[in-house]
Amino acid sequence: MIRLYEAGMSTCAQKVRFTLEQKGLPWEGITVDLHGGENYSPEFRKINPKAIIPVLDDDGDMIYESNSICIYLDEKYPETPLMPADPKGRADVRELLQAIDEQIHHDSSALTYGIAFRPGVRAKYDTEEKLQGYLNGMPDAGRRASKGDVIRKGVESTECTIAVQRLSLILSRLEEKLQNSAFLVGNQLTIADIAYSPYMTRLTHLKLAGMWADKPAVSDWFDRVVATEGYQKGLAAYFNPEVVARMEGGGEKAWPTVQSIMQA
Repeated sequence: MIRLYEAGMSTCAQKVRFTLEQKGLPWEGITVDLHGGENYSPEFRKINPKAIIPVLDDDGDMIYESNSICIYLDEKYPETPLMPADPKGRADVRELLQAIDEQIHHDSSALTYGIAFRPGVRAKYDTEEKLQGYLNGMPDAGRRASKGDVIRKGVESTECTIAVQRLSLILSRLEEKLQNSAFLVGNQLTIADIAYSPYMTRLTHLKLAGMWADKPAVSDWFDRVVATEGYQKGLAAYFNPEVVARMEGGGEKAWPTVQSIMQA
């Protein structure tokens, strides 16, 4: 039995659910309360010492890191393949996934917290001592430092400025790639499209879709991805209206700042 430790609005869990649903695989979800800090608990750290989700439990085989999980699922369950048949295509998918690991996930998280989740965190950890205690629960020192900057300064933080600049460059690259194909790697849906869709969704929820208003190929591609069964069952079915409303409200206020960063 496939079990997935996940959270409904987590970008990383979204891409794994998309893969599972697109391939038609039966699975069971185990919700981890991220906002309550359950992922930092001793019990969860026995499952994943890095204190992050998702984690895939495939009959006792534990697989970590969302992009690796998606590739694992495609290799173990080859029906409805989601990787190109040719070596060059597979290499292109892995290159796009590497960009997520190197910067896109980090940048999406910075904007999410800086725009939408910061007020809730500041309210819960209302002194510097409490906030530092929360940050100290994060095993990775780099993550502690960047998250602290974003929570303390919001969208005005250096982390958010860099995030907007880098995501703008990525969107330009996607626009170029999509001039000659319906999807990111060729004309069939692949793990690359699946893996990028949660970050496009997050920017949409943050009311930042204006970042690709001048990129029609990106807009058309995202519409095609959203129309798939995997997206509807793996992402759309899990959208939390309250969380989406919080992101939209913060995004409307932040958009002028984001625009000014893009135009600088």
